Amino acid sequence: MKLEAEHGVYLALAAVVCVFFVLFAFMGPVGWILDVLLVLAVIKLADWSGLFPGPPERPPKRNCSECGARNASDADSCEYCGEPLSDA
Repeated sequence: MKLEAEHGVYLALAAVVCVFFVLFAFMGPVGWILDVLLVLAVIKLADWSGLFPGPPERPPKRNCSECGARNASDADSCEYCGEPLSDA
């Protein structure tokens, strides 16, 4: 793995988050709530940074005008009823 500049930033941020997590944990119930909020904030920031991949793109489909079945957009005929698919 190649170490890039942003990895250092992530490591420093992780150290700060860990320190606050431990400090909040010793504060009792209020600290526990703050811990939960801190974890949720870290997850949301990681999502915004693009760390987690998005959902896969599904291939485009179109409906058959006769039976209503979903078919690939490049299909010439319906795979269920065999009718030719119209372009409209």
